Amino acid sequence: MRVKRPELVLAGAVALCLPMVPGILDGGIGTMAALTRFLMALMACWAAGAVLSTVLTRYNEASRRAEILRAIEAAQQAVVNANAATDAANARADTDENAGGSALR
Repeated sequence: MRVKRPELVLAGAVALCLPMVPGILDGGIGTMAALTRFLMALMACWAAGAVLSTVLTRYNEASRRAEILRAIEAAQQAVVNANAATDAANARADTDENAGGSALR
């Protein structure tokens, strides 16, 4: 599983293990038990970070895709509007030519 910010995963594992520090310093918790707990906290934080990274990446991709689609639709609408304006101008020019020609006859 991929994690974008491994330093935050490590910080989370350390934060989870901070309550053990007094017990380790007093000798109430052995070093192997503390190391095991830290590794378990590290694995749990890594899994949570991977899930969070995946969710954020999927939402980001969906947002980008929607933004690109909106931009494409706006560009297509602008082309349609430009074509309609050109067609209307050509139609006016044709009617002006026809009107001008019949007045000369």
